[in-house]
Amino acid sequence: MKNYPACKTVDVVENWHGIELADPYAWLRDKDDPEVRDFVARENAYTDAYFATRGVDEKIAQLKATQLPENYMTVEPFGEGYVTSRSTDGGGYDIAILDADFNETGTLKDLPGLGDLELFRALPAPGRTDIIGLFAQHMGAARPSVVVYDLERKAPVFKADGTFSIAWSRATGKIYYALTESNLETHECRSSWRCYDPATDTEETLFAPDENYIIAYVEMSGDGRWALFGAASDYSRALWYACDTASGEVHRLSETPEAWQYIDSTVDGHCFVSTSANDHGEVVAVANDGSQRTVLAPQDRFFLTGGFSCAGKLFALALEDVSARLIDVATGEAIELPDPMGELSVAGKDDARAFLSFQSFTMPPCILAFDGERFEKVYATSDATHSDIVVEQHFAPSTGDGTLIPYYLVRARDAQPDGTAPALMYAYGGYNSPTLPWYTELVSMTEVPRWVEAGGVYVHLNLRGGSEYGPAWHEAGMLDSKRHCYEDFIGVTEQLIKDGWASAGNIGIVGCSNGGLLMSALVTMRPDLWGCVIDSVPQTDMIHVADDDRGPMYITEYGDPRASKEMFEYLLSYSPYHNVQDVAYPPVYIQTGECDNNVPPYHGKKFAARVQAATTGDAPILLRVLAQGSHNRGGTPEEFWRTIAEMHLFLEEHLKGIGSC
Repeated sequence: MKNYPACKTVDVVENWHGIELADPYAWLRDKDDPEVRDFVARENAYTDAYFATRGVDEKIAQLKATQLPENYMTVEPFGEGYVTSRSTDGGGYDIAILDADFNETGTLKDLPGLGDLELFRALPAPGRTDIIGLFAQHMGAARPSVVVYDLERKAPVFKADGTFSIAWSRATGKIYYALTESNLETHECRSSWRCYDPATDTEETLFAPDENYIIAYVEMSGDGRWALFGAASDYSRALWYACDTASGEVHRLSETPEAWQYIDSTVDGHCFVSTSANDHGEVVAVANDGSQRTVLAPQDRFFLTGGFSCAGKLFALALEDVSARLIDVATGEAIELPDPMGELSVAGKDDARAFLSFQSFTMPPCILAFDGERFEKVYATSDATHSDIVVEQHFAPSTGDGTLIPYYLVRARDAQPDGTAPALMYAYGGYNSPTLPWYTELVSMTEVPRWVEAGGVYVHLNLRGGSEYGPAWHEAGMLDSKRHCYEDFIGVTEQLIKDGWASAGNIGIVGCSNGGLLMSALVTMRPDLWGCVIDSVPQTDMIHVADDDRGPMYITEYGDPRASKEMFEYLLSYSPYHNVQDVAYPPVYIQTGECDNNVPPYHGKKFAARVQAATTGDAPILLRVLAQGSHNRGGTPEEFWRTIAEMHLFLEEHLKGIGSC
């Protein structure tokens, strides 16, 4: 057994619906407690010592030399060119200025007067280059902020904290946003929709309904006339309102929460992709009085997920067996994409084109300009091709109820199913968010082709809880069906072993956030299967998630243990922290951040301390706490590179047959 740093336990016992529940590491919840800080320092020192003899500095240098640049997340018109955002070293974001040919001409780094705000996205005011809207976040804040910044005066002129969405109106020149606050005592959220006019330096509250909305959205029609407000009651549905930006008049579009994704407003009405009536979805046009007319008849081939307008036509984003499709709404036909197994999202638009982000397991991320008829690749992170790599989709039965779960297997063309190759597996399974094909695995930043070329196989799972097959797929992996996610993952793993593409003890699993909860649950449920585990910013104490700052949002996905004895017992049945036993656990690398604004770092600290104390084996259980880390894989650039280097070294050490990845 490893000589882990000493960690005290406390005699804390809580009563839940008449059931006494011990919480021996409850004291680790207060990150500012000097004893907790000392515990973190000793754990980080232990992890430092572990990697000091394993070539971490050399790995950092290797990664810096070979890592692909991040793709642009957004592309918006700005002057004669564009303004964009993309992730940077350290998990932050870089705001770049591009010319008309997508050549980078400058950045908006280190703008004066922003203090500790970390920029996420720049949203330029239509037709102006002197002011810009910034979507940003204070270090450790639970919600982002909206900032209007004067680029000529080099100073912010307006800021509001607590938003999730912003949009400019090209018709009025005002910026629209929604503010949301949580009440941790009542587990409710309150939202209000507002706008700021830089011409008069005035803020106006448009309306603030007295209802519980966990997140509030703002969308803007292409002509800037309409601001669309979505008031989300959970991670699937929202009430929708349309605000006439000229008059300020607000129209309620739906009487009950709807599973809608806004596209644009046309002469037919406000157009949405709707999955309210069926999981496959349809495009509907909604009038200001709430009546609606179906624009695209229901179909049973694609699962619609969103859309955009371009060249006077509507296009829908869709999935077909968890691969992206682009659908012409008028014809219902799919437009051919560069790879039939890929991921597609809207990055932005100008007056003539939509900019789409695209990638696949073998095609590096790029930006495609789409004029309504054809694509042009205007930016690529790499021109690499991988003809010797095969991508296959398979289905495996969940161990719980036998539901067939899709997964992608990425392997070398000449690989044999003899159980010798190390497998790297990723999944998320939650919050109505699909897990689509990508070139680089999200957490450890391992490029999928590089992993395969180093001797491994990569497995990309599509668990229930996401939206890969519409709302029903999400609902089958949430609340009192959440355990399906873990049974789905185990079912795929057992199928891989049966088919010879993996072997127990030589499988690396990776996940973050809700996927970190997944990793932690899999550690406690089936420790015998895994060769090593990368567990990033995990939720692990499911009994206290409701008390976290975003608890009122999260209980719509997981359930509230206070609501009933049945829900408490269900959460307790899989809560990783509460299910640690005296067994030999596999190697686990747990990473969290002191400034995490989504999942407080006590989750990772408590889980690490309990597993370290309980394990009967010699496999390392490591905790890495980043002083500047938020809800991502990094913090400062130094923390970022060291963290992913440690993850790579951990995988390479504990999985047999993998080269440098």
